Amino acid sequence: MRDLPLPGVVVSLVIVVAVASWGTLRGLRTMARRMFSVVEPYGRCRMVADDRGAVSTGERVSMTVDWAVFREYLETPRLFVLLGGDRAAGLAVLPKRGAQDPADVDRLRAILDRNLKRL
Repeated sequence: MRDLPLPGVVVSLVIVVAVASWGTLRGLRTMARRMFSVVEPYGRCRMVADDRGAVSTGERVSMTVDWAVFREYLETPRLFVLLGGDRAAGLAVLPKRGAQDPADVDRLRAILDRNLKRL
């Protein structure tokens, strides 16, 4: 590497980073499309959470999930993302736009803090 001129090394690094970023973005988009194709048939869903767990009621399906299914959660500006525990490889996404009031988001955050580890 000592024989390569500095501009050549810099250009090579920029190309490698660009290709890696493009590949990662493409992979994430493909994964998102696949996940959407799995959940799309269920239609719009409404989720209600309390200290026992979460109940999701959709146009074609309804299910109850106990908090033990999840181990931890993380919060983004638009979502709560629940991550599966040891016995289940689960993932749930709770959009904040579904809250009718900003206080509802705070209540959900408090429920999640009591039942799951925050990342």
